[in-house]
Amino acid sequence: MTLQDFKLKMISELSSIYEMDELNSIFNLLSEDYLKIPRSKILLANEIDLNESNQTLFQSALERLKTHEPIQYVLGKTSFMDMEFKVNSSVLIPRPETEELVRLMLKEDLDGKEILDIGTGSGCIAISLAKNFPNAKVTALDISCDALNLAKENAKLNNVSIDFVNADIFKHESNKKYDFIVSNPPYVTLHEKSLMKKNVLNFEPDLALFVDDNEPLKYYLEIINFSKYGLKSKGMIYFEINKRFSCELKTELLNSKLNFSVKKDFAGFPRFIKAKH
Repeated sequence: MTLQDFKLKMISELSSIYEMDELNSIFNLLSEDYLKIPRSKILLANEIDLNESNQTLFQSALERLKTHEPIQYVLGKTSFMDMEFKVNSSVLIPRPETEELVRLMLKEDLDGKEILDIGTGSGCIAISLAKNFPNAKVTALDISCDALNLAKENAKLNNVSIDFVNADIFKHESNKKYDFIVSNPPYVTLHEKSLMKKNVLNFEPDLALFVDDNEPLKYYLEIINFSKYGLKSKGMIYFEINKRFSCELKTELLNSKLNFSVKKDFAGFPRFIKAKH
């Protein structure tokens, strides 16, 4: 079997699940990872004969993809802020919107600052901030031990120092104060489940995705409450938010007497909030 043969087979068996541009992207990712071929040279490698070992790798990936498993989990890694991160089903796959959140924060002077990332997951936010500001003192908190273990691996992989804390923000008590608190908490309501694709619903962790329909802002409200004693004077909060509840969250911020601004994502939706007491 040649590489081109596998591509045709993959397209035939996955075309009912993925669009053509997605299939091309998946094929390129598999080829880069399994054959160590630079993306720019994959087209020239179509006639390469796959040995038995490589055929097994590609076929195994194909079978997993047929179940709607995300390619990032199949490969066990993804790219975020031009860095490699390990991912598995204990953490969300980092999204482009979260890269935007990080880029917003990188406009701040974070050098030497105390930063807390609440609900760190894979560690992508905390690690990206620490990588760009090596003198920042970054703490990453998560309720999931499995997520924290993976985040620790990612910190080591990207050669940054992070203080990891296993805690539930609803029960967490600390005398430490931070210059910045950042969070991309669960914000998808259970009602919105019906709008989501199988690759998210069947594989990504519910704990990191969903909130009850009657409490869509509960994580934000708890973090705002935590910030009253956990944030230094002139400290700031950065949130990624559910666009559906931006107005309700703005009302809560006003009620908490926070000064804030709302930033739109690349699609033009209200997605980020920067706030301070």
